[in-house]
Amino acid sequence: MLDHVVQVYRDLDAELARSDSPWRGFNVVAGGVHADGVTHNALVIGSNGTYIELVGFRDPERGKDHRWWKVATEEGGPADFALLSDDLDADVVALGDLVTRGPEAGGRVRPDGVRIEWRTALLAAPLPFLIQDITSRELRVPGGGEIRHPNGFMGVLGVLVTTPDVAATQARFARLRERGTVPVEVRGGPQSRLSWRLAWRDLSRRVDRPSES
Repeated sequence: MLDHVVQVYRDLDAELARSDSPWRGFNVVAGGVHADGVTHNALVIGSNGTYIELVGFRDPERGKDHRWWKVATEEGGPADFALLSDDLDADVVALGDLVTRGPEAGGRVRPDGVRIEWRTALLAAPLPFLIQDITSRELRVPGGGEIRHPNGFMGVLGVLVTTPDVAATQARFARLRERGTVPVEVRGGPQSRLSWRLAWRDLSRRVDRPSES
């Protein structure tokens, strides 16, 4: 299942403090500092169980080596998305050469001091990465009041991948779909781009947030 999508910024705190930030109207929850110390995050959590992860770089010098750095322009951009795995080791074996890194441990410390742990595996672009929780997912993705948004946001519906090589990309996603449902649409285009569709209480609304990658 779709777990979350990732939007990155060079300076997340500055982005969220802007009076014209696109995240005003959303309930943005501070997530904490990642285990590598390079990045931190905030969450925009939907009632459908998916969320938008907003990532910023705490250490720009070390951040330049991060795989999301090139997407983190001054305006920010969608960088990645994640599928939830309930057996990461089995998924890695089944996907074979589509796996480019992992499994490896990850985590972050929430502002309240709670330590969260997970494992991830990276797949060949433009495929998502896989994540399996070690600690409870409810610790990583809280519910309650955090899922209520003044603007009616309800979650992420799906992901759109635009690519110059439709046939190869569709073949990769076909292999991934053998492991479960993947809410991804593949379209042709001159550049590789990633966007997603958001669900709102007003079902006539739709937002695609594109990014070159």
